Amino acid sequence: MRYELSIAFRHLRGRKSRSLSVVTWLAITGVALGVTALVGGFSITSGFEDAFSEKVMGVTAHVFVREYGIDFTEYREVQKSIAPVKGVRASSPMTFNEVMFSGKGGTAGAIVKGMLPEQAGAVLEIRDYMTEGRLEALVAKTGRGVPAVILGAELARSLGAKEGDLITAVSPLRTLDPDRWSATPDVPATQTLEVVGVFRAGFQEYDARLAYMALPAAQRFFATGDTVVGIEVAVEDPLHAGEVANRIRATLGEGGFSVLDWRRQNRNLFASLTYQRIAILVVLSVMVILASCNVACMLILLVIERTRDIAILKAMGARDGSILRIFIVEGMLIGLLGTAIGMVLAYGLCEGLLANGIGLDPKVYGIARLPVVLRPMDYVMAASGALAITFCATIVPALRGARLRPVDGLREGRG
Repeated sequence: MRYELSIAFRHLRGRKSRSLSVVTWLAITGVALGVTALVGGFSITSGFEDAFSEKVMGVTAHVFVREYGIDFTEYREVQKSIAPVKGVRASSPMTFNEVMFSGKGGTAGAIVKGMLPEQAGAVLEIRDYMTEGRLEALVAKTGRGVPAVILGAELARSLGAKEGDLITAVSPLRTLDPDRWSATPDVPATQTLEVVGVFRAGFQEYDARLAYMALPAAQRFFATGDTVVGIEVAVEDPLHAGEVANRIRATLGEGGFSVLDWRRQNRNLFASLTYQRIAILVVLSVMVILASCNVACMLILLVIERTRDIAILKAMGARDGSILRIFIVEGMLIGLLGTAIGMVLAYGLCEGLLANGIGLDPKVYGIARLPVVLRPMDYVMAASGALAITFCATIVPALRGARLRPVDGLREGRG
């Protein structure tokens, strides 16, 4: 062990000054609290990102293919073209239309998504979110001879509907086909539907606004003919959906189709999450910076207290670099101890949040529970940041001690 490290340990263990000991423990406590806040912030912001990603990918495809224009009729050929693309697992056509639902509990605006259950089940994770009924019931004949519909849980609650109930759908716009526009306004189309299922994705925007119908039934009700809005594609690895989207775009040719991966489809959502993550972590980093100020103050007090010792060491031949390293090591030892304590506290805090949970307002946050994710990389980043800030705080006091002249230290000690 180098003598600088030995001297640093002796300084920190020494009890020559009670006030200095108190300042040392305050510095350690500050670093520990700062690291706890950083790790907690990392875990919670990562949890929000993972939660929204999971919810989005549960009801939104990894890649969405759409033709430029209104009438997308050759979707079957497009499905055949993209099926051999490397990374593509399955695809499913879909329609998207606005509608007004009316039930015994009230009325609510919604978005009806038309799909083929046998294909959509391989693309989306809808089956995992079903709380009532089955996805396949969309294509089965209902007992009342009317089209079937699956509602989001919050949408069903606002309509006062459950599995087996009848609701009325009103479509103010039957079609967007310009060939069928006329100067005479069309009467809004109405259709009685039977609720054959309810799903809960855990994402307020989907649970309160989304409904599913079989693709042929949706096309008949909205009078769109054999057209779709686009094709949803599932890929083998969602994290590489962008690469698969580029391959699909190359296969279909430039200019004819819009091909977006799930992150680009929800660009505003994930951009806002990123900005919030940065803002939260910057604010929490202030705690570590304040703690590093305590470390700097402690080292300055230590330099003042050990002035005579520094002078003796220099008189014995110690170089400025050695004195510099002694005080840097002392500061980093405080930082390491505080960081270790902070990581233990953060782990306990996160485990407590996971065990007990904190409820959130889904209407505000989009999810019902506070998400917490324990990632080793979050701990590494928080610890590295805390130690880097602590290191910077040790520079000025260490330089002050290293530049002390032996004669000044001996004169001060004699006086």
